[in-house]
Amino acid sequence: MPVTGVLTINDICEIGEVVFSVISAPPLEIVEPNVSIDSREITEGGIFIALKGERTDGHCYIDAVFQQGACWAMVNRAWYEAAGLPEPPVGKGFIITNDTVIGLQRLASMYRNTFSIPVVAIGGSNGKTTTKEMVAAVLGTTFKVTMSQGNRNNHIGVPLTLLQLRRETGIAVVEVGINHPGEMAELSDIVRPTHALLTNIGHEHLEFLIDLDGVAAAELQLFDYLQASGGTAFINLDDERLKTLFTKLSAPYGYAISQQLGALCWAHSVTVERNGRLTFSLASEKGREKIILNFTGKHNVINAVAAATVGLHFGLPLSVICKGLEALVPVKGWKRLEVMDAAGVRILNDTYNANADSMRLAIDAICDMPCDGLRIAVLADMLELGAAADVEHERIGEYLRQKPVDRIFTFGEKARLICWQCLEKCGCHFDTQEALLHTLLAELHTGDVVLFKGSRGMKLERVVDALVKAKTITQEG
Repeated sequence: MPVTGVLTINDICEIGEVVFSVISAPPLEIVEPNVSIDSREITEGGIFIALKGERTDGHCYIDAVFQQGACWAMVNRAWYEAAGLPEPPVGKGFIITNDTVIGLQRLASMYRNTFSIPVVAIGGSNGKTTTKEMVAAVLGTTFKVTMSQGNRNNHIGVPLTLLQLRRETGIAVVEVGINHPGEMAELSDIVRPTHALLTNIGHEHLEFLIDLDGVAAAELQLFDYLQASGGTAFINLDDERLKTLFTKLSAPYGYAISQQLGALCWAHSVTVERNGRLTFSLASEKGREKIILNFTGKHNVINAVAAATVGLHFGLPLSVICKGLEALVPVKGWKRLEVMDAAGVRILNDTYNANADSMRLAIDAICDMPCDGLRIAVLADMLELGAAADVEHERIGEYLRQKPVDRIFTFGEKARLICWQCLEKCGCHFDTQEALLHTLLAELHTGDVVLFKGSRGMKLERVVDALVKAKTITQEG
């Protein structure tokens, strides 16, 4: 069994060809390594992984990371040969691979294998990051938790998360995100989860996953891994595609919004306060506990119930679980239904990303919030929908027709279709953010509640930031 939290020279030699100075080699063992793809984050004894991205190439910083104290630099063989087979500084070394991304993944997998701790993987179409934060908050009341930071949930972020494990870590909570078929199987092999949770199966990344069947097939590879390895699955019984697995998996734990057969945990009496916060009771067979959640949007109740279910499985009482959830506050700049104030105008900033399901949930959230003025939705394009783009935007317009949203403003090529489906509510469509901002500054009044929602690539947060700044300056003036 490998020593916990240690990478050895033998591990490193399995990843690629090793080259070091004939005068002095790097350390033969690295305890709790500092592994980074950012040259600015390297510290003494660290390992630098040179990745080539769209804007920069990590190989340009090899000399700098060695000077900063890195003991190893993982580089692509093509770069190493083109550079004339350089010898590293004394006491330093190169790890030469055909692909440094694969090298990073193998390094992380080796390191993870030195730990015999519970590893909870969290995937799904919507709510992954929020659920990950909630699960970590709950488990963190009792255990030392290492979790994914920010949105590090892809083929690069997941390995970096695993490399943050430390000897005192009691449980790891790892977010896993995909957008192509087969990616979940690859991530599962790297993470080797002992427990896993899929939030839901929804309309995500249809450009690559095609339809809900494609999404389900891709996401459910996480549960396939658990079934083969004897792990534990947490099942959202309110999701019809996931519910069908409850009787098929060997060790399932169910949860739902309301009490039903198979649910370990559920919720009661959900209300939305004026500031957007959610009040409800968490319930299980052992009792109930009232909770005030510092998140908005009723869909976040199911995320909290999911986290509570994980906590119950690990032996935490409801009272402790509720304390963990109540202590969790969305970080500033969260951009996931973040409630902001602009001179009396309440803003729901949900500009982090968007697909058809999360768009509907955000619309529901603004409809549930108490409002003294108008409910206004500012919506931008949903990207990565492929051939389904037109029909999905049109369906959002149809959905809005049935909801108590007073006015809609849209921005982007496809978002125009939303307005066309509910012309009676459409204030205007905009091709530039400047024109959109100018109109909002004139149209918004104290008491209004405004939702901003769009895919990350639409950069709608720029309008939010400019609006808050302009409204504040106007109020102060």
